[in-house]
Amino acid sequence: MDLPDIKIEQVITKIKELPTLPDVVFKVNEVVNDPSTSAQDLENVISRDQAIAAKVLKLVNSAFYGLPGRVDTLSRAIPLLGFSTVRNLVMSVSIFDLSAITGFDMKGFWRHSFATSTIAQAIARADGLPDAETQSLAGLLHDIGKVLLFQHYSEHVQAVVELMDLKNMSFVAAEKSLLTVTHTEIGAAIADKWSFPPNIKAAIEFHHNPDSAGELSDFVSVTAAANVLALRHEDEFVLEKGFESASEFVEPFYQLTDNSYRSAVREIEKQMQFFENFIDRMEAFRRPSPLLEQEAERAKGDSGIWRLPGE
Repeated sequence: MDLPDIKIEQVITKIKELPTLPDVVFKVNEVVNDPSTSAQDLENVISRDQAIAAKVLKLVNSAFYGLPGRVDTLSRAIPLLGFSTVRNLVMSVSIFDLSAITGFDMKGFWRHSFATSTIAQAIARADGLPDAETQSLAGLLHDIGKVLLFQHYSEHVQAVVELMDLKNMSFVAAEKSLLTVTHTEIGAAIADKWSFPPNIKAAIEFHHNPDSAGELSDFVSVTAAANVLALRHEDEFVLEKGFESASEFVEPFYQLTDNSYRSAVREIEKQMQFFENFIDRMEAFRRPSPLLEQEAERAKGDSGIWRLPGE
């Protein structure tokens, strides 16, 4: 199949056409990065967007977070989860809303992204690295460039997948051999469009070559390692192949310790069983729901306190 080259100018045009993220995303990020911020400040910002506030509360109450009892207000959710987790939830639900593609295995895509996020967070926590929640977000968003690639260049992606099968190559290797623009370059441009923090953008752009990330290479190396460990082969994660085998796969990126490996295995075993519940909720968010917004408005009431609409 003779395919026209993908021109970076075309890609930039497509990225410019992407909707902007809601203002609340940028404001939340600004508030979280301010050391003088209080939980009340963060609640006030999120409360301005009715739909996002309701979605955050729905996710907080999903089995994924395993919190005791029902969390029906943002004022309770924020101290329980922490500022970074709430920030990541706001960003995640906003991006999920913009990423529906017909004919694309979105569930498979987010399964890998979710697993990468889980593993990255587990490694960071086990090895005492700073800001494990941001590592989690980087893992979740690292392949965001593939969404636009699938959406606008499906024939090119099909050719990449066929080459992968024919020559037993990885996606990125086949992509580099066929395409003039890769998903990491596209992802980095999207990160610019949506004003992602520098470390998240770096993880998106360099998760296949973290040494190129400069002073952020240590941060990106965790995403790179988690990405490899979350790859599936014959319905099994690389992570599940055993410590020595797993270490061999990630050695070029990150020195996987026995502690971080065991932590990642525990988290995958614990969290992936909640994945279907998690992704089903996300899929529902991608469908417009005027009823949800009406419920959210009623839930706010005269008090101005956000409560979870009844289910």
